[in-house]
Amino acid sequence: MAALVILSACSPKTVNSRRGVADDQPDGGAFTEKTFPVVTKVAPDGEVTLRFYDALPDVAYISAADFQSIVLPGSTMTVTHTGVGEYTLANGDAKAVVNVNKDVFVSSDFDAFTNMMSLLQPGMANVYYDGMPFIRYKGITMTPAVSTVTLDFAKYGIDIHADGKGAVYFPFATLADMYSDLFYHHAGFNGEKVVANTSVNEVSLARIDPDYNKALLANRTRSASLAEFTYKELCFAMDHFYGFPGRVALNDKLIAKGMDKTLEEDLKAGPTIKKLLKSTDLAEFIVGMGGLNALYYEGHTSMDISSAMGRDRSQYEELASAIKRIQEENKDVMDAIREGRATMGGRSLEVMAVRTLRPQSYGDAQATYVKKGNTAVCVFNSFNTRAEDAWKAYYAGTGPKPGIDDNKGDSMVIFLDALNKAEADPEVENFIVDITSNGGGSADIVMAMTSLIMNKSYLCYDNPLTRQRSIVEYEVDRNFDGVFDEKDKDVKYNLNFGVLTSDISFSCGNLFPSMLKDAGIPVIGEKSGGGSCAIQAMCTADGFCFQISSFRSRLNSLKGENIDTGILPDIPIDSNSMVEVVGPNETKMTVKNYKDFYDIEKVGQLVKERAK
Repeated sequence: MAALVILSACSPKTVNSRRGVADDQPDGGAFTEKTFPVVTKVAPDGEVTLRFYDALPDVAYISAADFQSIVLPGSTMTVTHTGVGEYTLANGDAKAVVNVNKDVFVSSDFDAFTNMMSLLQPGMANVYYDGMPFIRYKGITMTPAVSTVTLDFAKYGIDIHADGKGAVYFPFATLADMYSDLFYHHAGFNGEKVVANTSVNEVSLARIDPDYNKALLANRTRSASLAEFTYKELCFAMDHFYGFPGRVALNDKLIAKGMDKTLEEDLKAGPTIKKLLKSTDLAEFIVGMGGLNALYYEGHTSMDISSAMGRDRSQYEELASAIKRIQEENKDVMDAIREGRATMGGRSLEVMAVRTLRPQSYGDAQATYVKKGNTAVCVFNSFNTRAEDAWKAYYAGTGPKPGIDDNKGDSMVIFLDALNKAEADPEVENFIVDITSNGGGSADIVMAMTSLIMNKSYLCYDNPLTRQRSIVEYEVDRNFDGVFDEKDKDVKYNLNFGVLTSDISFSCGNLFPSMLKDAGIPVIGEKSGGGSCAIQAMCTADGFCFQISSFRSRLNSLKGENIDTGILPDIPIDSNSMVEVVGPNETKMTVKNYKDFYDIEKVGQLVKERAK
């Protein structure tokens, strides 16, 4: 049995090492072990021993049991030798079988094996959850109920080892990629320390440890072995854990061929990007990572790791200058990036149309509740959680219920304030949710809002890795009294609901109308902007953070249809004409004519007629 690693206090500079030989694996060979600090922000800082095999002296390996104990403090993993080169890993939630001779991993419950969501709610499955306290996980139905996932590491030149003493060793980055989830749980090794986001909703590990990126940017060169392995590991990660939402131009090629062959054969600048990715020069590698946006950019995925330098780049002037020079020398790569981003479509005219035309009708660019006649409109431009701390204090019994006067920017506060005003006004019959300028945000907010409108809360998605479709049910404190109880069922609003969308309505701004449309609530305006995947945080093998559309949640309609291309309106409003407006600096611009979108009385009448 593998022993649980003990995380004990240590100096941030503690580094111990010893030499040894992997004594029952012919593909392991000699190695060096070193002890490094572990930083999680949540659990007390500790240390862990990593292994560096002579064949790959700069690539960190970690035992599966040690990794489990870092990302799920207090948990254990047992390792049982079950055959020639074969080991069964069991971590309490699920099992997996690893063959270190063939470098293959097999699990019939991959989601459960890599589940860290129990850190947030005991018994929670590996599902989408943003951590807002007025919503909690209830249950999940998966179809098919069981699905076997096989990860063939050998195909990517990734070796798995065992030491003959009950421990199986994976490359640290590979295990970290396998475990990363929809709450931004992820981990990285920067050459000096292990930093893990274990229960903090942060995309960047630099938010866990402010010094994390400094070590990554300290040297302008990378070893050849680390550069080569980083590329292989990146190919493995993107081929398996990218969600393939559908809108990128080479989506089908990426599914059929994988990242490496698609770069070589289907993207003009692909061979150059591949060369940059495998370079030992850090600046070239950074430009190469940005180049991957030519393949993967769809609004959620961002492969650009230059953000590790931060906004103030004065301390990285030499590196920043080198990056700029390499970009100028590789115009084909920069053109490819621009073309990749163009797959999202230019939305500048739509944005300017909303900013200029909506206030003309609503009377105030900052208005969150507008009423005309028998119709009320609720406006918010993101499903944000700005009052998250206030909500958590309220549910913990240590603070008042967040209200509009103190939390004007919070979407849930805005929505509840508008609903209550409309419900209390005997004149109001129609309630329109205006998300024409909503670029997304928290799914928890979406599910709470849709619960108030349609009296149920669920999320539908599929997983391209496990090939399973899931329907996740959530409970919502629908009366927001701080308690989940039977009284929540009594909440009902006697209003005719509708949702107003535009081409800007993206991500959760696309999920919201999808869920309402499934429930028969009319979508009004024009087709929403799409977006069907949640964000997953990842790290390269050398420690740089980036984000991708996650394989764990490719959002569907209730019928199982992918929603990436957007939601068609039930009540279309013509936006094909153009209108002249006055833009920034008093500049006259011609934009899409959204005037009819903001004719409140007309939109209200359309919703009322639909409700008859």
